[in-house]
Amino acid sequence: MRRFAFAAAFCAVAATASALAARPVPFKASIATDVTFTGPCGPTCSINISGSGQATHMGRVSIAGPSLIDFATGGQTGTSTLTAADGSKLEIAIAGSFAPISATDVMFVGTWTAISGTGRFADSDASGAYRGTASLVTNTGELFIDGTINDTGRH
Repeated sequence: MRRFAFAAAFCAVAATASALAARPVPFKASIATDVTFTGPCGPTCSINISGSGQATHMGRVSIAGPSLIDFATGGQTGTSTLTAADGSKLEIAIAGSFAPISATDVMFVGTWTAISGTGRFADSDASGAYRGTASLVTNTGELFIDGTINDTGRH
């Protein structure tokens, strides 16, 4: 009987710990970006966004990934890989829009969702919003990412 009581208590504690470990925690990043045009632009334009900055649960972070902008719809889609200081990665899908804010600058806003991860982020469920600006003169910008990431207990 004691074994059964101990096993039941252990399972209850393990289930509680597991539920607590998967709680969503705030995720924020601020990243200085560089934009590279990867082909000729027509109705759409392929770009690569790279850069580095700081992120909660990641420390120093780098970003790299392709994006497609559609001039007819003002839409932006793509994927980016966020790489943490320890090498853990979080791949995200983005979907949003962009609009000119001056003759030389654009702003962009949208949502993101985690599609895969490695290391500390292998089993993470994350999503949120992004916003930023970019200069068409210098091909540099700022990216701000906000959202939540399920803390898998490995952060």
